[in-house]
Parts: sequence; C-alpha cells; structure tokens
Amino acid sequence: MPFTPFHLGPSSWIGLLLFKIFDFPTLLIASVIVDIEPFCVFVFNAPWLLHGFLHSFLGGSIVAILTAIILYYLLGEPIKKVMAILKLGQDSSFKKILWTSFSGVYFHLLLDSFLYKEMNPFYPLEGNPFLGLFTSQQIYLFCSLSFLVGASLYLIRLVLVKREKS
Repeated sequence: MPFTPFHLGPSSWIGLLLFKIFDFPTLLIASVIVDIEPFCVFVFNAPWLLHGFLHSFLGGSIVAILTAIILYYLLGEPIKKVMAILKLGQDSSFKKILWTSFSGVYFHLLLDSFLYKEMNPFYPLEGNPFLGLFTSQQIYLFCSLSFLVGASLYLIRLVLVKREKS
C-alpha cells in the first residue's frame, strides 16, 4: 500500500460485519501497525527494506503478540472509553484481542504481498508467491471501496443503535 490508511477500509467492514468475533479497535490497529517498518525507513532513514522482516508471517506474528499485549494491558481502558463514545463498545478478553491482532496483521501482510516484490512473506524462505495475483489498481480499488462499505455499515449501526434506544 502507498501507506497505511488503505488497510483501514477492509478491516472496518470486516470488523463491523463480524463485530462479535473480532475486537473492533484491535482489528483496525493491527491492520496498520505493521507499517511501522516503512514509517521508520521514511522518517528515520532506517537501513532496511520498506517491506522487510515485519512484513513476513514470522515478523508479523511478533508484532501481533506485542500489539495484543499493549492493547489489552496498557491501552484497554482508554480504548473502551473511545469506543463507547463512538457507539462501538464491546466486551473483550485477551484471547479475543490476540486472535484479532493476528487476523489484522496477517490480512495486512496478505494485501501487501500482492504488491511488493521485496516481500518474503514466508521468511526465512525467499520469494513472494502472491506477487502479481492482483494488480495494484485492483488492490487499491478494493481498499477504497472497502472504506465506503465500512463507513456505510458504521452509519447503519448508529441508526440501529439510536432506534433501539427510542
């Protein structure tokens, strides 16, 4: 992806449709957190690939575990407050957050693996078997339309929540 925001589209509608299965804020965060790697390359001129180790399932697994720990143990309460304001409150557990974190990170890796030659998703094995299965235009269109679907589902959810209270 040219950068992280494109990943929010698919995770938003998947998270809203499967709201009981996934922890919504974790899915959003986990779907973008892997891009800490290209962020460091761009901002700090870090001497590694834009889509290197963290963009592999091994590196992504480490990121998913750390993300789940931070979100559950350090940021759980502040996130709950924000989600309540957005009418997206959920009960969650560490197990649900961990599962969701892996799902979000892996979905990010899958989308990026269609686009980036330098990715080695199955590191330490070299190569990217997913490269070129979809064009970059198809992936960007999917992500852009996904954002519209996610925004629509959120608005529908708000209307339904408002009707329930009436």
